[in-house]
Amino acid sequence: MAADRYDELMARHAALTREIQERMRRHHEEMLPLLSSASQGFGTHTDGIRLAGDGSLDATLELHDVHGRTSTVVLRADPLGEVAEHGAGARAENKVSREPGTRDETTERLGIITALANEHLPVAAAQDFLALVRPALRLEHAGDGDPVVAQLGGLPSLPINSWPVWDGHGPLSHVLTFECEPVTTMLPELGLPTTGRLAFFYFDGAFDDFASPVGTWDPTTRPGFRVMHVHPERAAAHDRMHLATPAPPGLTPFPAVAMTTVRTMSWPGSESPAAESIWAKAGLVGPRPGVAAPSVVALYDALHELPHGGYDTHQIGGHACPQQNAVEMEVEQLRRGLTGEPFEWSDPAVQAVASGWQLVVQVASDDAADMMWGDVGQLYFLARSPGEPEDALLTMQCG
Repeated sequence: MAADRYDELMARHAALTREIQERMRRHHEEMLPLLSSASQGFGTHTDGIRLAGDGSLDATLELHDVHGRTSTVVLRADPLGEVAEHGAGARAENKVSREPGTRDETTERLGIITALANEHLPVAAAQDFLALVRPALRLEHAGDGDPVVAQLGGLPSLPINSWPVWDGHGPLSHVLTFECEPVTTMLPELGLPTTGRLAFFYFDGAFDDFASPVGTWDPTTRPGFRVMHVHPERAAAHDRMHLATPAPPGLTPFPAVAMTTVRTMSWPGSESPAAESIWAKAGLVGPRPGVAAPSVVALYDALHELPHGGYDTHQIGGHACPQQNAVEMEVEQLRRGLTGEPFEWSDPAVQAVASGWQLVVQVASDDAADMMWGDVGQLYFLARSPGEPEDALLTMQCG
């Protein structure tokens, strides 16, 4: 019976999440044609889904329009599974303010991205590009008073004898851990699990003097990374993992760095399958195959000049910021190598499938955590379904 109630609760949670995402999408489409140089930008915000005392799940969605006005919508999934809109006051008794210090720059960021897209791209291409913009959580080093949401490096808290090891090579290094509940509250669009914590591991090569590089071109290196979904809330009281797990013998852990979050907006890489379809549709291609038109190059040059717009960003969700090829294509190459399916970079069918990969986490090189991925590179964990993060695949880029 308990399992049935849990499954029913998760089904209602999924239905409410879909409704939130649909409302956000419709608002985005309605506001785009109204933007002008005099507009104040627009955006959406939700504090996430919460369980009410009567068993209902509800969420408050704030919609900011181009005139600076904000409307509030309360969505509720009742115990019978129906999702309906309620009055703004229906959730007042359950409303919890965001943690002090948590920042949200989505409205400002979207306004800047919109202005740059309209400046450099034709109208139709700009609208197609802006439709791909996604919210994300940027991870920054936590300062005094900042809410700590994640830990970069350091030691995770794991069940007994569960530290991941690549057989024949050695233990993986712990890269990042975060609690699911605050992350899904701040970024419900990603669709991560709402309970437990996620721990990310990678065989960076230091254990075996860099004799075993992990790469998407070699599917035999798949054991060189892992995502663990740890469920301390499901363990018995005496088995709950609250203490740091010692690193295996011979493995030096990265220094621990506390991380806070900023809700922001991200854009697709210029060579991602989704973006390249826009350039092809609009005729925004350069003199050689795979080379974008000068206007596209100018757009991305301007985007990368924005604060935190470059290749040195820790991030949860949104779009990856690649340093080389499209990361979606690289993890699709690995997936096909694992399954024995053919892979060809220029195959439209392969590109269409690759566009379905979603960034879960991007981890940059970081001096404070003593992390250096290649030549000041980044790690990218992507999943077909963020609700199943343990199935995520990894690629690393640098230079």
